[in-house]
Amino acid sequence: MNAPDSTVPFHPVRYWRQEQPAGPQNFGDYLAELFLAEMLVVPAWPADAYYLVGSVIREQRIRRTLAEHAVDGAGGRVAFWGCGLRSAEPLPAAVASQAVFFGVRGPRTRDALGLPADTVLGDPGLLLPLLITAPTAKHGRTLCVTHFREPRSADDIRRETGVDEVVSAAIAPSLDELRRIVALIAGAEFVLCGSLHAAITACSYGVPFAFFDSGHVDVPFKWEDFAASVGIPCRFARTLAEGRGLHREAITPSLCPLPLSPILHVAPFHVLPDVLLRALVHDGWADPADIATARAQLSAATRSARRAARDAQARWLIQERDRFEDRRRAQAVGKPSDST
Repeated sequence: MNAPDSTVPFHPVRYWRQEQPAGPQNFGDYLAELFLAEMLVVPAWPADAYYLVGSVIREQRIRRTLAEHAVDGAGGRVAFWGCGLRSAEPLPAAVASQAVFFGVRGPRTRDALGLPADTVLGDPGLLLPLLITAPTAKHGRTLCVTHFREPRSADDIRRETGVDEVVSAAIAPSLDELRRIVALIAGAEFVLCGSLHAAITACSYGVPFAFFDSGHVDVPFKWEDFAASVGIPCRFARTLAEGRGLHREAITPSLCPLPLSPILHVAPFHVLPDVLLRALVHDGWADPADIATARAQLSAATRSARRAARDAQARWLIQERDRFEDRRRAQAVGKPSDST
């Protein structure tokens, strides 16, 4: 096994660009930080590392994650919640045995991994309305949310697409900035999406959207996977006018929004009760007025529960970091160590 990279900051929850905390973050991957802050408490299932969002199910990432966490690959486990593959190529059997899947993004990932037909489908990005309330007054502008690595200028894209505003998926590493982008998408009149999680966000808030073809489609499989999960065709538009037509003719007639409570039910972490209640209302399993009354009556208890959750999460992180340091010291002297 390779020695762990000492330059990578340790955290049991992983996401792309986490090792560059001061640099720009990718909108979709950075949702992991929001989930930890606003929804999830401590693990309900033990693993050496967790991925809560993203197209991150791949052989190289599993092997590298275990190596970075100083875990013996044969005994290590990486947990994935609602994540997706990057292609239809299945994982090698030895690597698949090191991964545990708590739902997946869509049916393409499910089938490529050989998971059961009743596997819960849904990207955790669909849960955003449970955490960030849609603006009461929409700003009504049309947006194009570009890919993290979009090379063209915002002015060029605005001119070529006809949208009012161009927003990059490369955002400042801040939950406030993340919330601002979510609110911007939720308040839009239409969104062209060069970022998959911009499309997932728009879909979750009921905002008309279309996939954006900027001349290069990043990882086509992930777009196909999400599209299949909500029943829409995987087609791309180059302009706002094309996007409107695509949404009207192909997306609106076929879109089948996914229920949210099953996604929460299979999470490898404990979920805050208040979030679960909102999901039940969203899915039509509970009366909104009754839930609102219960939440008001339990507001003090809810605040106390959130404080207790933050304390529990802090203790868990300290414990995991101590275990990580123990493993790294054991490797340095060539001794075996427990991985879970």
